[in-house]
Amino acid sequence: MERHSKRLGLLVDDLLMLAQLESAGSNLQLSDVDVSKLFSDVVRDWKKKLAEKRLEIVLDLAPDLPMIRADEGRLQEVLYNLLDNAVKYAREEGEVRLRAEQVGDEVALSVSDSGVGIGENDLPRIFERFYRVDKARSPEGIRGTGLGLAIVKHIAQLHGGRVKAESQLGRGTTVRVLLPASGARDYVAVTKS
Repeated sequence: MERHSKRLGLLVDDLLMLAQLESAGSNLQLSDVDVSKLFSDVVRDWKKKLAEKRLEIVLDLAPDLPMIRADEGRLQEVLYNLLDNAVKYAREEGEVRLRAEQVGDEVALSVSDSGVGIGENDLPRIFERFYRVDKARSPEGIRGTGLGLAIVKHIAQLHGGRVKAESQLGRGTTVRVLLPASGARDYVAVTKS
């Protein structure tokens, strides 16, 4: 019962977050965000969980990354969701890589794991609400709400960005959030499917 009540609690929290992100009045608290500091803070917060599974964390930051105009709290939520998946699916004593680089007029933030990977039939659907990859392919005991990547997608879209995923079965997954690199543009809350 305790396990089920915790799972229901997580589901309610994620549903409330999605509803808030999709509401017409959803506001971002924009500021200039230093991606290097953001990554350092997130890694500090996740050190214990990474150590429990003996995962090596690798930070790969391109030199001269521009500041991005974003809601830092929301970007932390993005990285927490991506790291949660990476830790769940990475093999013990594997690697989790956080990478930031400028790609044209965008800054790409990505989280990669050395885990089980996602099949090519499932990959196009992983950002849908409640979509979960076939349980038979998931490591034993891994359960989620099926909303984490939908939340990541909505936060990226609120910032005028987008998400992409690449994966190979048995070789791991990379989820990339691409955000505009240009400075002081105002973003409007939009929902895209």
